[in-house]
Amino acid sequence: MVGMQTSGNYMTVLVTMSETLDSSSDRRQSYVNAVQVLREAMGASWAPSFLLNPAGSEAVLVTDAEHEERLGDQFFSLPAEVYVREPWVSPTGWPISAADHVGTEGWTRLPKAFRDWWGTSGVVVAVQAKRLHLGAVLLSFDRPVRLSQQQNQFLAAAGHLLGAAVNSWRSGQRQYELGALEERRWLADELHIDLSQQVAALGFQVAAMRLDQLSGSVGSWGADLARLEDMVSGLKHSLRHQMVGLRQDVNEMSQPFLELVERQVQTYRRLLGVPVELHCSQPAAIDAVPLQVAGQMVRVLQEAMANARWHAHASRISIHLEAGGDLVKLSVIDDGRGFDPAAMPDNRLGMRIMTERMQNIGGTLRVTSAPQHGTCVSAQVPVTLMVPQVQTVR
Repeated sequence: MVGMQTSGNYMTVLVTMSETLDSSSDRRQSYVNAVQVLREAMGASWAPSFLLNPAGSEAVLVTDAEHEERLGDQFFSLPAEVYVREPWVSPTGWPISAADHVGTEGWTRLPKAFRDWWGTSGVVVAVQAKRLHLGAVLLSFDRPVRLSQQQNQFLAAAGHLLGAAVNSWRSGQRQYELGALEERRWLADELHIDLSQQVAALGFQVAAMRLDQLSGSVGSWGADLARLEDMVSGLKHSLRHQMVGLRQDVNEMSQPFLELVERQVQTYRRLLGVPVELHCSQPAAIDAVPLQVAGQMVRVLQEAMANARWHAHASRISIHLEAGGDLVKLSVIDDGRGFDPAAMPDNRLGMRIMTERMQNIGGTLRVTSAPQHGTCVSAQVPVTLMVPQVQTVR
């Protein structure tokens, strides 16, 4: 066995990890330091940690300079579809020993370079919170290990402690995102008012120049043109400044809307093993949805699917995409335990974010549910679609 300590010592380690996680405003560094405490307590030769990105598509290396140098650029990030899968993901958060799976398909499917550095004595410590898999610490030992029951319990508790911190930080980020959405809406109002005023001022200036022309007072045109140039320059500056908050969503939408939804569905199926059906009878119309609308609706889809799994404990999800000439609609239906919408707190973060997203693009969100009868989240936005027509070449 490794790291032989008493239960009291393990409790001391957990307390030290907790204090370490709270000891610095640099969240990444405090996380790395807490993992180092875990490594030393277990007597591991090294312990790189990987955390899933928000999309769940990659496990990104979060560790110290020593581990980064030893691993190299090859393992800076790992594709989730290769590494975040059975048997290396534990629904209960219990640690998983590589020795128990050497020679199985789960082991042989791992790239050889990864197996070489991790070793057959490696142990996966799941970083989890509220049954949500957030990543893992990969303990590596220079000798065979056999974990005791006490060590299994300790590592599970340590993984949940790390997961609680990561989840809390991400929730804080989501609160910031909610504030950013509110700021975006304020900017939209300001944009409308500011641009209206500036465009009106431009109109007055042009009208004044026309009057000067009709009256023959062309001597002031030089000053008038300079003033007009200043106003146009100010208008351009306002556009750049006010619209900068919208760029991120647009830049992320480098793929067709339907393809983005399909990728989310595939990721969800792979990571959580929950059957998801996608229904879309008008692919061309869906892909014609404006980028800003598609970006916000993909975020709503992510939130609704996460709720279906972690809150409703759904065993099946159905997604419907519909688009007409003036409306696009997304529906996420699950067979979970449901809830009473009237009893749900108004400030529930996930619902607030989805609602704010829809309001930000002029849409609406509707949630229908009942205890033990599943839930339907429906988001719809009025849009004008420009659907490309298929031409026949003769």
